[in-house]
Amino acid sequence: MAHPLTIDMAVLLALAAEAKRLDNPPSQIPPGAMAGERVSRQQGRGLNFDSLRRYQPGDDVRLIDWKTTARLRSPWIRLYNEERERPVFILLDQRLDMYFGTRLQTKSVAAAKITGLLAWRSWHDGDRLGCAVMGDDELVLHPCRAPKRNLMPILTDVERLNGQLPARHAENQVSTLSLAGALQRIIRLLPSGSWLAIISDFHDLDASGEALLAHLRRRCDITAYVTLDDLHQRLPRRGQLAAYYQNVSSTLSLSASLSQNIQQSVTERLSQQQRRLQRVGVTVKTVITGEAVLPQLQQEDTHAGKRF
Repeated sequence: MAHPLTIDMAVLLALAAEAKRLDNPPSQIPPGAMAGERVSRQQGRGLNFDSLRRYQPGDDVRLIDWKTTARLRSPWIRLYNEERERPVFILLDQRLDMYFGTRLQTKSVAAAKITGLLAWRSWHDGDRLGCAVMGDDELVLHPCRAPKRNLMPILTDVERLNGQLPARHAENQVSTLSLAGALQRIIRLLPSGSWLAIISDFHDLDASGEALLAHLRRRCDITAYVTLDDLHQRLPRRGQLAAYYQNVSSTLSLSASLSQNIQQSVTERLSQQQRRLQRVGVTVKTVITGEAVLPQLQQEDTHAGKRF
């Protein structure tokens, strides 16, 4: 039986079958696809022009279509359809800030499930798979390799770091590893033209992290899976609210106006976070911890990793 606070290997292994239900993994070719259904799996500038889309921060300026840019008075780039390989790299956050949830599961468990689903999808598709698992003071790195070689070591480290969170919570350990620090360390592991999935609550996204994302965006597509608990949407209009964070505890007497202010404040913070990610060319997808993970990924799959 799945535990709401931690994940175990049995749950991660069971995701193998569910991963097949991801209808449109990012720019991957499904097994058994007929010739012509999807683009070739060679990444890079091919000989066949595919389409035009607006320039996004981080795009290669060599792809700018100057005639279209002059005609429309805004920068547009040319896309090509020759993509032979699409390595997948996953950056998973398993720090203490992810160890929170008010129903069904914690953010850390939901994030681990997303990782398992994406990793198993790579297994089914035969695409090279890499991963970095973040703890509060540890970053475990797995360079891109064949999924048959990399999958089980990745799942083992996901289970291990996730399982350390209850003890770390009891000790109230302070994280020494930042999101920006993790991004800096994975740069050398990302093959050009790969797809990077970052699974976190992005609570410590800062200017340094934004700059690193913009740099990474020049060499790969990036999707941010923002895991969050929607407690702010479910606060009662009145009552007592107890809160505890980093050895500080407090009790608030909720009123209708205070409940509304909390909701507005959290909603604005999340919207600002999304705008910051999108500004550097990152695709943002939100996963609510109080709902099953797979249906949420299926809802978002329609445009996952596609180029417009």
